[in-house]
Amino acid sequence: GFLTNTAVAGPGIYYGRVVGFVFTNTIHVEEETGRISLFWLGHRSRLDSRAPFFGDTVRIEYVKDALGRNAVTRITVMRRK
Repeated sequence: GFLTNTAVAGPGIYYGRVVGFVFTNTIHVEEETGRISLFWLGHRSRLDSRAPFFGDTVRIEYVKDALGRNAVTRITVMRRK
């Protein structure tokens, strides 16, 4: 028989401060606890405001893509630090 995974997950939401960029398609974001997460930006990522810069506080909606990465579906700059 075939084993299938039928769990459906909605988008995750992440709040943090931008602390770095890798190339043009990845962004490092730090939580208030100090944990840093990596997010992938792509052609399907939607910007609700301007592009984020270092020090900006952002709200990120993301899903896990087929490669297990945190793929950004929507990013909003909340405030400039």
